[in-house]
Amino acid sequence: MDLSYTLLRSGKRRKTLCLQVARDGRIVIRAPLFTPQDEIEKFFLNKLDWLRDRLRKRDRLPEERSPRAFREGETFLFMGTAYPLRIEPADSALEGRLFFDSRHFVLGRSDPARGREIFTAWYGEQARRHIGERLEEFSRRLELFPRSFRITAARSFWGSCSAADRLAFNWRLIMAPCSVIDYVIVHELQHLAEKNHSPAFWKRVALVIPDYRDRKLWLRKNGSFLNL
Repeated sequence: MDLSYTLLRSGKRRKTLCLQVARDGRIVIRAPLFTPQDEIEKFFLNKLDWLRDRLRKRDRLPEERSPRAFREGETFLFMGTAYPLRIEPADSALEGRLFFDSRHFVLGRSDPARGREIFTAWYGEQARRHIGERLEEFSRRLELFPRSFRITAARSFWGSCSAADRLAFNWRLIMAPCSVIDYVIVHELQHLAEKNHSPAFWKRVALVIPDYRDRKLWLRKNGSFLNL
């Protein structure tokens, strides 16, 4: 994978180097105005493993498929299991909301036209709750504490760790099996200690999730199905 970057220098308060992948796929390095070029090159080379992995993840994320109809019997994933959708007669308690009874998803009869919006909001809430709980548990276990975490709709990653130790997770992860969600959480948490994908990083991941390769492979093969 041959990589090049666009360099943007700034004299406005910037004190550190920053690497970003733009929406159009361009690699951008932002640097303080007088940073030597050899220092920028060294920074870029040190980020290559991380960058290649990020771009591979971007390529594997789900593409848009045929629009969902949100009709009776259509199935939707939640934590690795597909559940059918049931459409109930109009009811004020159902209006604008999605219910899950451990066997079915339930929408009111007037809501399928807004199905994508309603499902997305519900998935986001579930992702925030479940990932938040698991993140807290693994943080205590590993003694690695991010500054913050958020759930995002960005399509360029499943999980990310910023230079400022802030974590982000794609809400679509809540459709994956719990074991895969745990893998992504541990992966990003370990970046608080190792900001790369060196052997030392993967060793840290393996200490917590010995079968991480299988979980990583599952995500690679099935990621396109984690979508609405």
